[in-house]
Amino acid sequence: MMTDPFDRDLARLAHSTPPPTLDGLERRVATAIDAGVSDTGGLSVHGLALAGGVALMLGIVGGGAVAGRIEARERPVAVAALDAGLAPSTLLLGR
Repeated sequence: MMTDPFDRDLARLAHSTPPPTLDGLERRVATAIDAGVSDTGGLSVHGLALAGGVALMLGIVGGGAVAGRIEARERPVAVAALDAGLAPSTLLLGR
């Protein structure tokens, strides 16, 4: 029977013991996370309010800039003109 190299490697990993360096890894990670949170002090209401205000101002300024460029412009009405934006075949319908 021919064994796939992938299956062979998975079987070898399943029968091996984990390296001793992984002992207590979860505890070390949790300790590092707890130490990092206590140093920064977490989120403050003042910081969240400032970030929200900045985001709101960026939205207002960005929306105003886009709206200024996309103003509604009055176009001349042309039923059967070449500059009406119609396909040339539609101009033949009336003849």
